Amino acid sequence: MIWPITTGLIAGALWALAFIAPGMIEPFGATDLTVVRYSVFGASSLLVLAFLRKKIWLPILRSNWLLILILAITGNTVYYLCLSESLQRSGTLLPTMIIGTLPVVMAFLGSLRNKTFSPARFLLPALFIMGGIVSHALHSYWSGPLVSTSELSVIGLILALAALASWAFYGIRNAEFLTQEKETNIVAWTALTGVATIVTLIPVAALLPSGPHSILQGATIGSGTLILWGLILGLLSSWVATWFWNIASRSLAGDVLGYLIVSETVFAIIYAFIIEQRLPTATELINVTLLVSGVSLGIRAASKGSRHQNDVNLYGQEGGGGA
Repeated sequence: MIWPITTGLIAGALWALAFIAPGMIEPFGATDLTVVRYSVFGASSLLVLAFLRKKIWLPILRSNWLLILILAITGNTVYYLCLSESLQRSGTLLPTMIIGTLPVVMAFLGSLRNKTFSPARFLLPALFIMGGIVSHALHSYWSGPLVSTSELSVIGLILALAALASWAFYGIRNAEFLTQEKETNIVAWTALTGVATIVTLIPVAALLPSGPHSILQGATIGSGTLILWGLILGLLSSWVATWFWNIASRSLAGDVLGYLIVSETVFAIIYAFIIEQRLPTATELINVTLLVSGVSLGIRAASKGSRHQNDVNLYGQEGGGGA
């Protein structure tokens, strides 16, 4: 279990790079970064498939092409479209708070679908994680400018909830497939997802909001930095992170995967400290401690729940006794 948990944490650390990239690519916006990132993801995936033997990936594509497209849409394109629109309509705080609940939502749905849900085991980790997320969001809010009226946008709220539901579906369904289909090559599955992402990105890109200085409008000044970060995110945050996450998804229950997503938030906070060249404040340190504690408690509780369920399945009754 140590290796799958490690790969899940690595995936979170690589995903967190996406939080710092937008501040590095000005005057380009998030839409430009997304187009370049997923183009790199798709192009590198095509290259991987070119080197893999067709008998490895072609049967997977033929049998699961619709699921691959659905996962690419929900985990990447639609998720970003809803999130970016929510950020534009409602500001930063509301979408951050809603998307921040993803670890708890994933853990809850995963334990329900695995039939291992226990309020006693779920409540304490969820409280720790939610406490850390809410405290971090409120600390950022009180340290920043006052809320504008746009942050009360009902449409922004709906879009943020749609983004949350979109990625939660991806995380659960992707894990279920990889758990059930043990023979599926993970490298091929990751590459096929990347190709499907660029296929779905083409029509979605036309709907994405773009600023006056955008590659979609033909702007090229400063594009070198944009391309650099697009390569970093496309290769590391998309390709390698998805590969590591798929390794974790094959071996871990959905509730454990949910808790591991917190690592994305934790590493994003750590990266912010590094960029700002400062140590965390007391409040920030408490927030990170709450998040890490929630993950630790959740994984421990989920492990106990899995062992208990295995005992029930093996012996036919609780406590592991004989008939």
